[in-house]
Amino acid sequence: MRSSDEAPAGPTGPTTPAMAGDAALFAAITILTGPLSLIIGPAASWLLHGRRVSRATAIRLAISLAVGIVAGLAVVGGFLAAFATLGVAIGPIGGSEFTFAITLLSVVGALFTAGLVALVVDAIRDLASTRRRHVRLDVARLVATAVLVMEGTAITVIQTRNPATEIGDAGVFALAAGAVSAVAIWVGGRMFVRWARTDDTTGS
Repeated sequence: MRSSDEAPAGPTGPTTPAMAGDAALFAAITILTGPLSLIIGPAASWLLHGRRVSRATAIRLAISLAVGIVAGLAVVGGFLAAFATLGVAIGPIGGSEFTFAITLLSVVGALFTAGLVALVVDAIRDLASTRRRHVRLDVARLVATAVLVMEGTAITVIQTRNPATEIGDAGVFALAAGAVSAVAIWVGGRMFVRWARTDDTTGS
């Protein structure tokens, strides 16, 4: 009998919003690794959600995630370009050129925080129940959240004590990496599952 922490060898269903949220979380905490966060985030989310793949399908997953990352970069890049254009069109608000950017960053940060809270609450509920569904995923979410909080606290303290370091930009990059990874796992995951189902249907 399988335990609740074991997963089948192939994809178990379509990509879910929770998978995208986890991809954003895992990418955010690995932002210090640079571009690798765009790979680590989606890969960690995929595997922890039980979407196991055999060696024969590993290359398909790699291709799907590559397509997803490109899509994520295009979506987030397009959003940033549109934001920059809108900022120029609107001009300074309240006498400051940063008001518009800070407002947008606050909204994005609030959305990220809301998603993070939802994932943590789901993890706590699952661990507190008698029939746990995904223990490893729960633990990964809680550990990742703790690391993200510590990282954010450290960045805030350093930036506050020494504004010249501009280390606060790491938080902005973390949100951007999280957004790209969320899109990557959403697009790449659906592409992979559809690809696998097509092969199952044709018998290839």
